[in-house]
Amino acid sequence: MRVLGIDPGTVSFDLCLLEDKEIVFEDSIPSTLVAEKPEAFAQECLDLNLDVMIAPSGMGLNNRRLSELTPREMFELTLVREGEEVPVLEGMKKFLTIIRAAGLEVFFLPGVIQLPTVPRWRKINKIDMGTADKLCIAALSVETVSRKKRVSYDKVNHVVVELGGGYNAAMTVEKGQIINGIGGTLFPGPGYMNAGAMDGEIAYLLRGFEKALLFGGGAGDLTGVAGLAREQFTQESYPDAFNAFLEGILFAVCSQRAILPSREVYLSGRLTGYENIYRPVKTALEQLGYSVSLLPTLSNKSKAAAQGYAIVGNGSFGGYYEPLVKHMMIDKAEGSVIDYVFWKERM
Repeated sequence: MRVLGIDPGTVSFDLCLLEDKEIVFEDSIPSTLVAEKPEAFAQECLDLNLDVMIAPSGMGLNNRRLSELTPREMFELTLVREGEEVPVLEGMKKFLTIIRAAGLEVFFLPGVIQLPTVPRWRKINKIDMGTADKLCIAALSVETVSRKKRVSYDKVNHVVVELGGGYNAAMTVEKGQIINGIGGTLFPGPGYMNAGAMDGEIAYLLRGFEKALLFGGGAGDLTGVAGLAREQFTQESYPDAFNAFLEGILFAVCSQRAILPSREVYLSGRLTGYENIYRPVKTALEQLGYSVSLLPTLSNKSKAAAQGYAIVGNGSFGGYYEPLVKHMMIDKAEGSVIDYVFWKERM
């Protein structure tokens, strides 16, 4: 069985193709090209002779096939209001239209908030507890850490922190299951592009909130230098922006001590490739008593999220990773990402 996982990152879309349990193809495509040329992206995927595509699943859909999607579910995939356009999300819609017409089996995965392993009370008035790609990163962490330690899934306990090109996130894993998640728009500090959690009074004073605001106000913007290269983002050069970024990570990780005794942290994401960012984050966490490592992956070529998409997809269709999907209860995900919002009738 050939299963393609696609991670829709802020900076790039990464592809990971599994044939049974082996990775046989990987690629990375700038997100701008997906927005500008969705037809070419679709053709590249179709040329891979797939059995199943695990499509970019946005906020998360409840283990749904593309052929089953309702207009409401298509909205919940991206949560973009009618009349607004985000180029990469528009490109993704065109991509899915082409793939649907080709008759390929296409499957969408849930987000963290849809998992039954996360207690209901932790979901109240939240949506972004971790988008589908963050769930997949956590799934990959359970698989690879259990291999590394040579233990069963139920012996895996840690926090996974994703330092993405745009957003940060943290997923809490206990006994090999996700029990909590802090998504990018709930994160207690800025990611590189995104502002993280926002004071409700700020949202109110903005007199309207367009989707584009979720792609700004991050640490890169806070430096005051437009388009600052990530390798130039240092604690010495931009202390306020960097410390806001760093402390947000510390706050997120330390908060999970309330529900998880483990002091084991795995770092993942694009920003871990920059020593000027990775090293201070690792050092600061270690100074607080945490054991910090890079997330072990199946390959060094594609991003962890793409690999996670592929293995969860493989397991969802009865492949080699089915025990992982069953243990994490990903196949038991239910409901909508907005089910726990008090004001959902207004959405």
